[in-house]
Amino acid sequence: MARAAEEHGLRGPHAYEASPWAVAWLRTLLAVVFLGAFPYLHRINNPNENVRVYMTMAIVDSGTFRVDEQVELFGHTNDLARAPDASGAWHRYSVKAPATSYAGVPVYAAFRAIAPRFGLTRPTLAATALEREAWLRGAIWALRFFTVQLPCFVALLAFERWLRRVSRDAVLRYATVLAAGLGTNHLASSLLFASHAPVAWATFGSFALVLGVARPRPGRAFLAGVFAGLATLLEYHALPMSVMLALVATVRYRRLVPLAAFGAGAATQALALMGYQWRAYGNPLTPGHKLCESQEFASAHAKGLFGIELPDPVAFRELSLNRTFGFFTTSPFMFLGLAALAMSLFSVSSRSRRWRAHLGAGFAIMLALWLAVSAFVSWRGGWTIGPRFFGAAPPFFAFFALVGLEVVAARGATWRTSARAVAGGLALAGVLSLGLVGLFVSSLPEGVERPFVDVVVPFTLAGLAPHHLAELVGIPGFRPFFLVVAALVGAGLWPLVVGAGERLPRALARFALAMLVLGAGLVPALLPNANAESVQAARDARTFYAQYWEPEGGSRMHELAKRREQGAASACDLTKLARLEGLFGHDDRAQGAREEAARRGGCSAFLQRF
Repeated sequence: MARAAEEHGLRGPHAYEASPWAVAWLRTLLAVVFLGAFPYLHRINNPNENVRVYMTMAIVDSGTFRVDEQVELFGHTNDLARAPDASGAWHRYSVKAPATSYAGVPVYAAFRAIAPRFGLTRPTLAATALEREAWLRGAIWALRFFTVQLPCFVALLAFERWLRRVSRDAVLRYATVLAAGLGTNHLASSLLFASHAPVAWATFGSFALVLGVARPRPGRAFLAGVFAGLATLLEYHALPMSVMLALVATVRYRRLVPLAAFGAGAATQALALMGYQWRAYGNPLTPGHKLCESQEFASAHAKGLFGIELPDPVAFRELSLNRTFGFFTTSPFMFLGLAALAMSLFSVSSRSRRWRAHLGAGFAIMLALWLAVSAFVSWRGGWTIGPRFFGAAPPFFAFFALVGLEVVAARGATWRTSARAVAGGLALAGVLSLGLVGLFVSSLPEGVERPFVDVVVPFTLAGLAPHHLAELVGIPGFRPFFLVVAALVGAGLWPLVVGAGERLPRALARFALAMLVLGAGLVPALLPNANAESVQAARDARTFYAQYWEPEGGSRMHELAKRREQGAASACDLTKLARLEGLFGHDDRAQGAREEAARRGGCSAFLQRF
């Protein structure tokens, strides 16, 4: 045991593990974050989600892939394709890879059976708009919660268990988990009925299974193949990663039986994809992108191979380093993954040699993803949070980073303290600059350069909170939602405050250094807007979202406005209301509130803070 601990750079097998109570507390915070928020705006909901929901409903309600009935019931959405049937009649289909819609079938079937007990009735064309809206909102909540949110939470816990073979340092390990799950756009994607979050765990799951043991059993190889194929069944653009995983499996296994098992597993997913394409578009090898109902999308996908051309160096750079949506700049912890990858591949340490095959394979898979996405005609991805098409990347770069952090930490106690500080500070920077955004909204217009400053801060000041789990037990309003926000921030702080084997002086030094690192990591999120157009774009986005916000009323801004209507607002209330109305583009109302506050004697700057 001592020898094993020495190989891991530890003083003992559990020298740097946290107490069970501390771990249980962190997992509770993670559960609150992943399961507690429901950012949903019916009138402007994400087409990536809507079209998948429509397909799930069509399968359960009508036994077909055609979503004509759902479009008529719930309204048009983007990401639809139109294709003729055998008689020449045209029908609408989801243009997305079908795995998420498939996975939602048992959930929606259960929801349809249970919903009438809660006063929801499956709507027909004779139903009112409110009845249709209520059914769709309830169905989307169930599909999100049970098909994506809960599985992604469980997958994150499984990721932590897998990382124990890399590190027995709880601070480094959980900082890595938090950076991947809460410090990237993974959290925003985990709160949608879409595939951008699940594809991460399908891809990394296959990677971990292929490289996990020296002599794989056929069952394990079969499951690795299922996950590799599932990645493409979830996202068409994951095909290059599926191919790379197959190549890694070929090199790793070298024997016929596990290779055949891997291929059989992948084939199950390929057949599921081909079956959908055959039924929808009449060709098992053709997706529906060139048949998009949107002429803009159809034109884009008509270029090259379904909208894929040669990799664009500008797209490659922007997707990596743009301060608004670049993978590494919005999630600074992932910079450690790049540095650790380079260091470990050329290091001569025993730890680096032990993980070199994993690092090399992971790098090849990620390079395939980067090259593929930078070759897309529409590589930016439209309204999004962070780099939407890089959903598979967080666990890979987090793993790279942890290997490098442990190489550094094994050099001595001071090095370990520094590694912990850097890991915790950068993880928290990602949680604040990007993770928080995903709790409020699922996507943002491309013109918003600083989501944290331009969206999270104003929405927090206004108490403009989305739907949350507490509403199901009759507790509405914005205050319960901010418990979810507190849980997110508390989870991000966990690696900075848990000792896990460090004495108090070192723990305090680690915290101080982590605060400096946090400041540096937040720089891209806090930089001023580039120009007046960016300032206006952010203001327009706030105005737009406030116009369609759900739930209506209940915010702090609404409470202040209600006090004003009732004649119960003080001068300070009116001053605060004016500031908030101005933030959300209501200049006339803001001016009226300011004038009324002045007539009542005004409010001191000190009192405005409360």
